[in-house]
Amino acid sequence: MKNSIKIFKTDMKNLIKNPIALIIVIGLCFIPSLYAWVNIKACWNPYENTSTVPIAIVNNDKGTTLDGKKLNVGDDVISELKKNKDIGWKFVDSKKGNMGVLDGSYYAMIEIPSDFSKDLTSVTSGKPIKPTIIYKVNTKSNPVAGKITEVAEETLVNEINSNFIATVNKTLFSSLNTYGKDIEDSKDKILELKKAVIGLDEHMDIINFILDSVNNNSENLATYLKSIQSTLPQVTGGLDAVSNNNMNTSKNIENIKDNLNSSFNGIKSTLNQINNENNQTKDIVNSISHNSGNISKADVASAISQINNQINSTKNQIDSIIKYLEEFNEVKSNKNINKLINELNIIKDELSKQQENIGNLKNQLNGSIESMKDTLNSINSTASNLSSNVNNAINSYDSKVRPALNNTADSLVNAAKNAATLVDSSKGLVQALNDMLGYVSKGSSLTAEMSKDLDSKLNQFKDTIHILSTELKKVSDNDLNSIISILQSKPQLMGNYISNPFNLKSEPIYPIENYGSGMAPIYTTLSLWVGGLVLTSLLTTEVDKFKELSIKEKYIGKMITFVFLAMIQGFIVGLGDKFVLGVQTENLGLFIFTTVLSSAAFAIILYTLVSLFGNIGKAIGIVLMVIQIAGSGGTYPIQVDPLIFRIMQPFFPFTYTLSNLREAIAGPLLSTVMFNVSILIVFGVVTILIGYLLKEKLNKSVRKFEKEFKESGLSE
Repeated sequence: MKNSIKIFKTDMKNLIKNPIALIIVIGLCFIPSLYAWVNIKACWNPYENTSTVPIAIVNNDKGTTLDGKKLNVGDDVISELKKNKDIGWKFVDSKKGNMGVLDGSYYAMIEIPSDFSKDLTSVTSGKPIKPTIIYKVNTKSNPVAGKITEVAEETLVNEINSNFIATVNKTLFSSLNTYGKDIEDSKDKILELKKAVIGLDEHMDIINFILDSVNNNSENLATYLKSIQSTLPQVTGGLDAVSNNNMNTSKNIENIKDNLNSSFNGIKSTLNQINNENNQTKDIVNSISHNSGNISKADVASAISQINNQINSTKNQIDSIIKYLEEFNEVKSNKNINKLINELNIIKDELSKQQENIGNLKNQLNGSIESMKDTLNSINSTASNLSSNVNNAINSYDSKVRPALNNTADSLVNAAKNAATLVDSSKGLVQALNDMLGYVSKGSSLTAEMSKDLDSKLNQFKDTIHILSTELKKVSDNDLNSIISILQSKPQLMGNYISNPFNLKSEPIYPIENYGSGMAPIYTTLSLWVGGLVLTSLLTTEVDKFKELSIKEKYIGKMITFVFLAMIQGFIVGLGDKFVLGVQTENLGLFIFTTVLSSAAFAIILYTLVSLFGNIGKAIGIVLMVIQIAGSGGTYPIQVDPLIFRIMQPFFPFTYTLSNLREAIAGPLLSTVMFNVSILIVFGVVTILIGYLLKEKLNKSVRKFEKEFKESGLSE
């Protein structure tokens, strides 16, 4: 080793004495950093500049009418998109849009057809036609731009869905608000009308009896009919008020019922989804428990993150259900709905307990897997309790809550239909009564002929009066109050809620500030390998002096020079990433340590390849770089790569450098850092041993090969 160090010292002295060599070596030390910095800066924040990506929007929508009001979804969407600065929207006509996509002026074109609003609102006609949006993209222009235009397309579709549902429901509830107010104003008259019809039906036999004995009781009959006549102005006023309020709104109410049923179905689907996510948690915990000897702490950390995300998602979904049930319960209180709300709050408490267990497990990551057993068992036990509580909630919903919700919706529709029928039938009844009572004004008594005519008219409407009376008895005063409450719900609140029934809360784990910091690991790793390639290409791996030293000693001595220069390269790259570009680093010391260690490991590998195989070794180094770019998971998740790369990934040094740089950037996990550092050291040590054992054996054959290649006139 002492002799090997002599070679390193000699190289350093020669470097200092020769200014040209010193300048070249300094340049070699900075080349990797330039490669990294240029590429990282180029992709620093591309998705924040999407506002400059031109996408043509063509609106040919002619609009339609909904509930007597003009509606143009295309115009509404365009108004919203003009407020959206995330994409470079260009609002043009069809001709300019199509030409722009063809010649590359626009990356894509989205066209809203002329019948879009008409087709979209056809859902209210009973024969819905699904509308179409035309999306054209110039995939030749740029592959990433194509992905951005897909985001633009999705943004447009979401905007249309949300705006349309909110607009339709707001319109319906606004219309129903008017009906609800008018019904409330006429509530007393409606109840008087109901009481009068029921009383007339109950006294029909008495009236008929009086008419049969008119000769003896005409005076009493006249008095009774006059008392009825005195109430008819109130009845007529009630009928006119209700008729003017356009009570025939069953079609609109049926649409509301459909929307409510969709929300009811969504509650059941959400509960089932919560159960499925809880079962996934149990599966993950069981997998960790049963494979404790074969699972790494990095996998456990990943599992913790996955479970925590599921719990947050579940709690948000439960909050949405509780909010919806509480708002619906304000319309018509129901003990079964209150019971379900209590059960959902119990589930939330269990989830909070589960989050405490997850926090305990995260704190135990630095220990052994076995030490986590108690916490894993606690998580599994809580998951079982959750499963039981969710199943109870589902059963309660199916057996009691859903029927209660359906009954309220059905009551709304049936009551509206009955009210409409009541108004239409009662108009004829009141007119008939007026005709009959007209006889009273012509005399103080009724003749036998008049009484027969009156008796005939009463018998003609007897069945109608009885049907109305029977139906009115089914409708209680509380039902009328419930109908009024639903019809007077806030249009903006109900419209927005049905269009967006839940909120999504995003909680990033190990957040990264920008895209450039996210891509820094792959470009930094690549630059370190490129630095090693440059060193082996421009600097010799052979030692001409020191004839007295062995080949193995020369191999080690020259390697020290390469590793020293590579470590300088790594230090410059790491320091520049932070202070030149501003790459996010949660742990700067770990970041620079990783670049220096990785650069040294890469230099050992590349130096050994060239030292053992000459020019062939240089080619092998380039091939290894190409394979590692594709198979180390630097840009895309390794799970989406072909199977061969997933198998080879653990054997690539890039894998562990990338992982450690990510730990330094986003926040280190000690177990992962120690594992990555250990593997990089193993790569270096194993490579040195291989070179030490093979250098002497391969030296003569490689020299002969290099000599013959040089004689061909094609070598340097």
